[in-house]
Amino acid sequence: MAKAWIHPTYNNNVEVICICWNTFTVSSSVAWPIKVESCPACHPTYTGKKETKIVKWRIEKFLEKQKRIDAMQSK
Repeated sequence: MAKAWIHPTYNNNVEVICICWNTFTVSSSVAWPIKVESCPACHPTYTGKKETKIVKWRIEKFLEKQKRIDAMQSK
């Protein structure tokens, strides 16, 4: 028997949204949609593809961070 003050509520139909816009439902203790970066529809392990998706904003964000680090180290 679940004790209400210890155990969270369990939701049966929580939507999971992937970065590739694939959606599916799972059971979870959270009540809002879950956002993930990879799913069985786009992950290379499940699809068998060797190439991975490179998202442009991730590369730009990394390069900006590297520029800031270089600027701080040169001071």
